[in-house]
Amino acid sequence: MLRVVIACLALHVVLAAQAADPFTFFRPSVVMSLDDRRRLDEGESVARVLPGQDREVAIFAAVPVDADGDRLIAWVRNIAALKKSSFVLAIGRFSDPPRLEDLGGLALEDDDLDDLRACRPTDCGLKLTAAEIAQLQAAIAGRIDWKSVLQDGFRRVVLQRVEAYLAHGLSSPAVFSSIVRRSMCLTERLPAFANYLDRYPQVSMPEVESFIYWSKERLGGRPVMSVTHVSMLRSAGAALPDALVAGKQIFATHYMNGALALTAIVGGGPGSRRYLTYLNRSEVDVLGGFLGGLVRWLVERRLKTEASDVLQGLRRRIESGLPPVALHLSADSHRTDVAAMNLPLAKST
Repeated sequence: MLRVVIACLALHVVLAAQAADPFTFFRPSVVMSLDDRRRLDEGESVARVLPGQDREVAIFAAVPVDADGDRLIAWVRNIAALKKSSFVLAIGRFSDPPRLEDLGGLALEDDDLDDLRACRPTDCGLKLTAAEIAQLQAAIAGRIDWKSVLQDGFRRVVLQRVEAYLAHGLSSPAVFSSIVRRSMCLTERLPAFANYLDRYPQVSMPEVESFIYWSKERLGGRPVMSVTHVSMLRSAGAALPDALVAGKQIFATHYMNGALALTAIVGGGPGSRRYLTYLNRSEVDVLGGFLGGLVRWLVERRLKTEASDVLQGLRRRIESGLPPVALHLSADSHRTDVAAMNLPLAKST
């Protein structure tokens, strides 16, 4: 009998400790040490590399924040203001339904245009399908003004990708599904949301607020054009984030085969501070081959070094107050089950 009492008391202590831990949502992938909590309590940020399988890279970062979930979501809705920095060369949010005009600010660099001109189905500098390559090659055949024609053609390819995603989901879903399965904070604590992210649009969640945006960002020394589906979910119970923003990669021209980013506000209970957190899992194509181990070490080292600064910049932005008003947005226009956003963070200026 005494053993049963002791076991019950021990279980009660463990459950109480987890309930008081604002980072419970990320267990067991992320367990914050006493030193991590001390640094956070002193206003510092914490960043760490998580174990990654095969070509996956995973990074987690946290920082104390004086803002709630409403503030985070308000800034995410104005994605251009949120991500404004010297690293973000161009960005735009798609209309509902998406239009070619939404991509008017997108322009590829000359290096990418040269790569596109020389593309072959098995040898292309950009991540395009054989059908897309054939479409672009046909458009510029014999054209003197091939660069402008190719710019227009690439914008149409991006629009077609978005339209296909909205109608049928990812054309090659295996990579993203694998990333979701390894995101235990979703599969174990928000299984319906995990299923929605993985199987969209076959699965819907009326409570999810979402949209799609494109961005051109400088990563690894060259511009990368990507399309991200953003999904925002408000708190649905104890030990869950006050607000959770999921960014799902639909398309990227370089480096990444798939990615899922989770940005959240956690904590904020009685006597508890709030924290801004960021968890990103990406499959990176440069991690394969003979030098894959060295490249992984370099990539993870850089991510860990930069993640804290990135999150501090985001904290300053959302703590500054409400974001500028995005002219094309209204409160009702966000409540849609059309798409969701990957929030790959960029350094704020």
